[in-house]
Amino acid sequence: MSTQEVLQALREGALLVTVNNRLARHWRGQFTQAATAERALWNAPQILPWGAWLRRLWDEASWLDADAPLLLDASQAALVWQKIIERDDAPLLQARATARLAQDAWRLAQDWQISMPFNAQVDALECDEDVLHFQLWAETFAAECTKRGWLDEARLSAALLDALAAGSMVLPARVLLLGFDDWTPAQRALLDGMRKRGVEVLLVEGEARQVAHPLRLGFADAAQEDAAAARWARAYLEREPTARLAMIAPDLQDRRARLTRLLDAQLAPHCLLPGGQDAPRPWNMSLGAALREHGMVQASLLVFALGETRLELAALGQALRSPFLAGFGEEREARAMLDARLREWGELSLSSTQVRKQALEHGCPQFARMLMQLEQARKVQPSAQAPAEWLAVLHEALKIAGWPGDAALSSVDFQLRKAWLDALQSLTALGLVQPKMSRSTMLAHVRALAAETVFQPEAAADAPVQVLGPLEALGLPFDAVWLLGMQHEQWPPQARPNPFLPMRLQTRLNMPHASPARELAYVRRISTRLLSLAQGGEVIVSYPTQAEGRELEPSPLFEHVPEASPSALVQADVPMPAYWEAATARMEWLEDVTAPPVEAGAAIKGGARVLELQSACPFRAFAELRLSATALDEPDLGPDALARGSLLHKLMELLWGELGDQAALLALDEAALRACVQRHVQAAVEAEALKHRSLWPLRLQALEVARLTELALEWLAVERQRPPFAVEARELQKAIEIGGLHLSVKIDRIDRVGGVDGSKLVIDYKTGKAAPAQWTGERPEAPQLPLYAVSSEQVSALAFAQVRAGEMALSGLADAAAGDIGLKAAEQDWGEVVSDYR
Repeated sequence: MSTQEVLQALREGALLVTVNNRLARHWRGQFTQAATAERALWNAPQILPWGAWLRRLWDEASWLDADAPLLLDASQAALVWQKIIERDDAPLLQARATARLAQDAWRLAQDWQISMPFNAQVDALECDEDVLHFQLWAETFAAECTKRGWLDEARLSAALLDALAAGSMVLPARVLLLGFDDWTPAQRALLDGMRKRGVEVLLVEGEARQVAHPLRLGFADAAQEDAAAARWARAYLEREPTARLAMIAPDLQDRRARLTRLLDAQLAPHCLLPGGQDAPRPWNMSLGAALREHGMVQASLLVFALGETRLELAALGQALRSPFLAGFGEEREARAMLDARLREWGELSLSSTQVRKQALEHGCPQFARMLMQLEQARKVQPSAQAPAEWLAVLHEALKIAGWPGDAALSSVDFQLRKAWLDALQSLTALGLVQPKMSRSTMLAHVRALAAETVFQPEAAADAPVQVLGPLEALGLPFDAVWLLGMQHEQWPPQARPNPFLPMRLQTRLNMPHASPARELAYVRRISTRLLSLAQGGEVIVSYPTQAEGRELEPSPLFEHVPEASPSALVQADVPMPAYWEAATARMEWLEDVTAPPVEAGAAIKGGARVLELQSACPFRAFAELRLSATALDEPDLGPDALARGSLLHKLMELLWGELGDQAALLALDEAALRACVQRHVQAAVEAEALKHRSLWPLRLQALEVARLTELALEWLAVERQRPPFAVEARELQKAIEIGGLHLSVKIDRIDRVGGVDGSKLVIDYKTGKAAPAQWTGERPEAPQLPLYAVSSEQVSALAFAQVRAGEMALSGLADAAAGDIGLKAAEQDWGEVVSDYR
């Protein structure tokens, strides 16, 4: 049928049923456009996707049958499955995910009219443990639905067929079916039943289109492929402004963020400017992002957790930085400082009382008041109540928090707020399945809603560039098409049979994703239709030639398409818009590369790290040490590399405080040495754990004691092999002036070597790799030990103590006059070495 014939049928009252929502929206738009052009009044057309049509049929049938079962929506049915699976004797770690997979298996079984148990259809040996579990769950699900008078959408076709036989359905006179490539046995049975009762059912074939001459292009990677497609879209619209273009990708989820940036840059650069995020775009992407990926929704999830008496630091920091909570505009700087301060405490969680006190002290009274009110509201909540009652609690919490903030909402933010509140409203429907639930269960459902609900901002349905998945594009008219990501590993996709149904049964019935042969045949048909989407215009098939070091080939389904070089498409990047050029021309540039000098006599914090940073990067030294622009602390369970270094230093300080010299070390046998080390390790770890108890559970303390004990014993084996020495100083604090800078440095250890009147050896402990070569050059990587050498006339040797499992070493440089002290002797006079350092 032609477009005009379909529109005429709609005017005459026919029902148009489409394979998906997008195709239904397209035909509603077509009908409205035609009616507007004719300047005529019209009745609303009957255009519905398949699922919505079945639900409408059931609603109508239910009016005629008072005993008709109540139809469950997908979320209600999923909760029934989840509760059944959670009661199973073999509990699963992810009951919700398993429930979704079982629900899909149940839908497939109903669509393909598979009866259970499966033993009558396949050999018992084919029913593995997963299949047997599913059979039990399915039997329980069916019994539960019968007992409660429920009907799930998977069995809706069968229920409608029964209603049809009973004569309790209002049937349309004429049904047009559009966009369907595959029919399930359940669909065929329902349509056959309608035909027998006089309904005219017509399968609408697409209009014959002029066959385009496609071109195949290979790109170095997916990023270059996407960039070329975005430039192509801009160039095509410049040539033909009224054209409709499609960019189609089977892996659209992976490309979504990148394509968004590229299409904005090429087609809507004004959207990249501040305040331009909501400006209209000449492109539309069918795939949205999960609600939880948006900051506004993340902020609401934080609010639901802020009423507890103990607050997780990560969630607290996010709340302090969120612009979607009341008072952010007034307290943003104070909240940022509070966030940094709380991180410095090094705890993973803090009491609400502590946080409120700190908030008041740091100038965040609104934040403190919000925490107090949320905690008070939390205390009066019952342990369990109906989902509708929990919804009221959530709304009250959001009101207390001033969500979604004080700033005016943009159009997209307004849509996002509505989408999230609508999603939360769906909680009430769960009361049918679970009349009461605990707070933790309710919050789990809320988090799942945020993860599973996709948000796509409203966009012009007639945007000239449509970015789609392959199945969404079928049936839509375009002037030119670019098929992205058509490499052999992805198209056709791999077979993915459902693990809860017997594999051989799925293959025999030719069920979706059951076998490679089935996927190939299905995708071959889809590929043929994709190539014919353009109405005589360009069709480009592209693929990346490599990914993650793997060589990729084009899909075999497009091997007949002639290959060309990407250079065949000559497209320059979009020129900078005139208003950008004008703005740039008005800018006044000031290049300032000179920092103000350090005030005379001022002490610079950082010790030897001052010179280390200055040597590595002067700007970083200025930013960190003068501007205090350091990274925020990130507390984590257990010691990080810095904490482990501190533990080692503390251990060596305690250990040599007891031993004093190598002679005492050599006097200890293996058992006595281990006992000595373990005692001091235990003391060092306990002292560290006292600072941050939440980061150091007892089991982690025991593991760290065991690790550090073995590390220390391995290192002491090196100390045993050295020439005689005595430890003269440990963790010695010293003031040093160099180049006008006053620095306070800490020397890890000073040994006296070479006898009673011997020389001094300065040792620096390192848990990473270290070598004396780091002291040399115009910009030494590790200037700490040379700094000590130039600040003291008595030092005659320097050494790194590399305390690293399996790579223990004492490496350094010594004055040749010091004799054999276990280090390489300097080839130059020691005074010249120190002079070079200076």
